[in-house]
Amino acid sequence: MLVQTHFPRKLTHARYDQYLASGWFRGSVMLYKMDLLCIEANVFSVVNIRLELAKHALSKSQRKIKRRVEQRFTVAIGPAKVSQSRQRLYDQHKNRFKGFIHETLDEYLHAGFHSTVFDTQEVCVYDGDRLIAVSFFDLGERSMASLLALFDDEYRAHSLGVYTMLKEIEYGSFSGRKWYYPGYVLDQPSRFDYKLALGDMEYYTPSKRWGKYTNFDPEQTIAHGLRNAMNELQKAFETEAVTSKSWFYPYFSMGYMPLWKDRFLHMPWILELGHDLDGMCIVGFCAERKHFILTHIHPCTDEQHFINMEQAREFGDTATYLSHLMEYGTHLYEGELNGALAAIQSWLVRPDKLPPI
Repeated sequence: MLVQTHFPRKLTHARYDQYLASGWFRGSVMLYKMDLLCIEANVFSVVNIRLELAKHALSKSQRKIKRRVEQRFTVAIGPAKVSQSRQRLYDQHKNRFKGFIHETLDEYLHAGFHSTVFDTQEVCVYDGDRLIAVSFFDLGERSMASLLALFDDEYRAHSLGVYTMLKEIEYGSFSGRKWYYPGYVLDQPSRFDYKLALGDMEYYTPSKRWGKYTNFDPEQTIAHGLRNAMNELQKAFETEAVTSKSWFYPYFSMGYMPLWKDRFLHMPWILELGHDLDGMCIVGFCAERKHFILTHIHPCTDEQHFINMEQAREFGDTATYLSHLMEYGTHLYEGELNGALAAIQSWLVRPDKLPPI
């Protein structure tokens, strides 16, 4: 399954190590796996990375960043807290986040609960009494996972986001931990690639093993296959003069939630053929089953009961993104490309069809 979630009621440090080593992330009070990400008008594969702390050595530029910060500012490490000063930094960074956004730092860390099963620590940087940077990380028994780094925009020149991650790495080394998990990068060059500069990374391979990141092959990823399939579909539409409208759908992960499986649209990139009396007719590629699906979809009327997070600013582009939760209607076809094209030609002769706007 391309998206998995788990809400642990109990979680030992050793068990958290196992989740991290199996490609899971922490998101608020849940653990999740997500092999695809829909951002920046594209679909990417999520590539988990980790750093072996015993083999890590600071580069010349990293030593320079640490020295400059520690000569000028005060640094403290301890249990994670939520405060007005931390919320101020969170508010500064919210408009830079990708995907879906928790409104407050407390929701990000605790989702409204008083505590969680995670052992979360923080690195704080102060200029006098002023908090100018904070990062949060979870502890396992032999592992640690970096969650979030925030810094004051007025201090951007000091590379505080990089510094707090270096300080997390230092903490992990001194505390005898083996692995540092800084999150993920994408299968194509992206703004997340700064993490790769931290050291020689390993990545979680398609065979569910860890290997050297230098051996990473983007053509082996799920997103690569999905993009190729959708590009092939678009070329076929050009050949057969089929009019369509491309949409990216950031809510696709809702279609993988166990309670709502098969209810909500689960494809992150679709082509709209138009509307008929049964709703919007779309075709997309299911990366899990490796089939094209021709189906009707329609907006979920009680969306507010399922979605309680803010959207990233980019999802407000209503010419690019389907920014509402979509439900499946009547399925028309699932299978290979040629069969999908034949089913589309049958739909195109419906007397009640309207072309995409």
